[in-house]
Amino acid sequence: MANAFTNVLSRVKTSWWKFRHHQVFHPKYFRERSYWKSNSIYLDNIFNKIATDVAMMKFKHVKVTNTTGDNGKNLKVMEWQEMSDLSQCLSISPNDEDTPIVFWSNVIRKLLQEQLAVVIPVYENGTLKEIRLVDDVVMINSGKITVLIDEESQVLEVGSVWIFENPKKNLSAQLNQITNIIDDNLKALSEKINEQSSTLKGLLKLPTTLADDELKQKAQDRVNNIMEVAANGEIGYLARDEDFEELTNTYGTASKEELEFLKLQLYQAFGINEKLFTCDYTEDQYRAYYQSVVKVYLRVIEEEIYRKYFSKTARTQGQRLFVYIDLFDIASLKDLNNFAYQMKYSGIMNANELREILGYAEFEGGEVFESNKNAVPIGTAQTEEKLFELEVKMSQILEKLK
Repeated sequence: MANAFTNVLSRVKTSWWKFRHHQVFHPKYFRERSYWKSNSIYLDNIFNKIATDVAMMKFKHVKVTNTTGDNGKNLKVMEWQEMSDLSQCLSISPNDEDTPIVFWSNVIRKLLQEQLAVVIPVYENGTLKEIRLVDDVVMINSGKITVLIDEESQVLEVGSVWIFENPKKNLSAQLNQITNIIDDNLKALSEKINEQSSTLKGLLKLPTTLADDELKQKAQDRVNNIMEVAANGEIGYLARDEDFEELTNTYGTASKEELEFLKLQLYQAFGINEKLFTCDYTEDQYRAYYQSVVKVYLRVIEEEIYRKYFSKTARTQGQRLFVYIDLFDIASLKDLNNFAYQMKYSGIMNANELREILGYAEFEGGEVFESNKNAVPIGTAQTEEKLFELEVKMSQILEKLK
């Protein structure tokens, strides 16, 4: 085990996170036939789950401008740039080969597997035409990045590509060991099921006092007779004085408790719950998964595109990119309605703030905070009048009590 651990560390030592110091050499072991990386059913399930969930994200390119409404108050007007080149590439057609959900699933999967995913935006006369995911990152050094695309090496400026970096450093030697043990057990089980093994399955007790050689022959004949009958309907029989004792067979290399512990460590490393794969999770479990996993990668995508695609001038002019999951996909209409009602009529949020969360534009008058007393604007003469009437009534009640 010590040698295996040393070997893993020696292979990881030139990995991509040396970018923090000087340069990056993409770790070759990511591309090699490493069983735990390319064939682990548990890691494949985890990567696919997270990748497809994040790929459900929606993009909205907007331009936000400040204006003054008829009431003289400042109002932010959000104009959706639905037909912009950025919107078309992100949401309609990233390139000629991929649909958006397939493209972004591949990006997130590579981000999880290799801790780094690089996308090249292709421009034509200043217009974004397509975006492509690179096959491999060879080196990052002095503001240059060397990548492989269709087995061809290209050297590009770091600022000209979108580099999505995984903020969670999941891949480690310890994770390697965990997945190795789990997959070894699955492999052992598969081999035992598929092969015609002579492993002892049980003991047949016969009512006889024959010597060993004679007993052996009688037992063989008896088993053959039982199997011959069972071949037709898979049901055998035993005589009155016979008995069969089935033995417990262990196919793996670890106990059930040990495997459960290892799986728990694996799931916790990614911040997910096993019940997410069986679709019997609770609302709280999914909310925790969304906030600690899905939302993290949404922000990684949004921040990198926002800072690389928009110039400083464009950002100053109000150009923005929203990357979000449709709340109607993760919450019921009843829950959303209750949330909006409580937030609005408790004076915590106004209508425009709620509409922004749902991905809708602001409207004039929606910046006013309202109370739950007939939903009247706070601070208006109508509100003051109602409060005065309430104070008078309270005073009258107190006088009667005296």
